[in-house]
Formats: sequence, C-alpha cells, structure tokens
Amino acid sequence: MTSASQKSSLGLANPSRTTPDVASDSSEKRVRILDAALSHFLRYGVKRTSVDDVAREAGIAKGTVYLYFDSKTALFSAIAERLCADTLAEARGIVGEAKPLTERIVKFLDCYVGKPHRLVAQSPHVAELAASKQAIAKAAYDALDRRMKSLLRGLLDEAGIVEARATEMFLAAAMGTLRTRDAAGKPYRTRLTAMTDVLIAGLTSEIER
Repeated sequence: MTSASQKSSLGLANPSRTTPDVASDSSEKRVRILDAALSHFLRYGVKRTSVDDVAREAGIAKGTVYLYFDSKTALFSAIAERLCADTLAEARGIVGEAKPLTERIVKFLDCYVGKPHRLVAQSPHVAELAASKQAIAKAAYDALDRRMKSLLRGLLDEAGIVEARATEMFLAAAMGTLRTRDAAGKPYRTRLTAMTDVLIAGLTSEIER
C-alpha cells in the first residue's frame, strides 16, 4: 500500500496541484489547433485543407488534433464559434466605453462589419468560406447577428433614435461603405464616421420636427 509520503512524492496526494497545468496545456493546444486551421482555411480553402495540414501547422501529432476535434467540420465550427464569441465580447466592451456616441457606433460597426470583412478578404477562397459558413456555422452566426443587432439598437436608443428601421439602415451603411474605396481599417472608419454623422443628424432631426 502506498504511504502518504510516497503519494506526495509521486504527485498523487494533491491532484489539484497538477490540474491547472494540465488544463493550461490543453487550452494552449486547442488554441494552436484552431489558429492553424484558420490559417490554412484562409490560405487554401476548406476543401484543400486536411487534418494532416492542420497538425503540421500546429506542430502537433495528427492524433492530438482528433483528441479535440473529430473532423474538419468540427474544426470549422469551433473557429466560427470562437470568432463569434470574440466579436461579441469586443462589441460589448465598445458599448460600455466612456467615449462619444458616434465614436462608439463607428467602432461597433467596424467590429461587426469591417473586421470580419478584412479577415476573409485576404483569402482567395472567399466564396468557399462563405458557403462553408452558411452550411456549417449558420446557427452560430445567426445568434451573433441577433445579439449584435440588439446591442446596436441600444446605442441608437442612447442617441434618441426611435426609427424602427434604424438598425438596418446603419448596417446597410456599414456594408455600403466597404464597397467605396479602401476597406483597410483607418480609411474605412473615416468614411464610416462621416456616414454615421449624416445618419444620426437625419434621424434625430426627424424627431425634432
């Protein structure tokens, strides 16, 4: 029978001592796998990316990838969920900032529309990624859309804008602004600021009249 001192020397007396390290290592590997998969999906598309490619990029064994994700579809789904979670967390932070309303609306729209566009636009496989998003991750993105629209509606309420279609108007403006000249972060936000000022002025003047 193993004594208490022997258990301690074997690291068995207090399993919680090792648990944080194990959890941290597991989390780190999962992040590496997802980062590698996203990199390959953007560069080569979903169809041309294999689990072997992801394992090689992440610097781990193929079998380790399968410990976390049982298929390429599961990898794509997990990436989508992570991107959605990151977007929502950033958006909530923007809403709560102590900054002028126009600045927060512009940052919010860039987070919701501009940044995802810039991420995917770097890929030569935009159409395939869009199709995969619709086929594999529709539920995650639909949930994100609902939450983001609710947050945007809160910002517009803060501005005193009561127009029922205002949320869709601002989103349409954000999408339209992408298609006019440079979509890089700074120039996009500059054009979006001008568009946001016009919309706020127009929609609040309706109230005043």
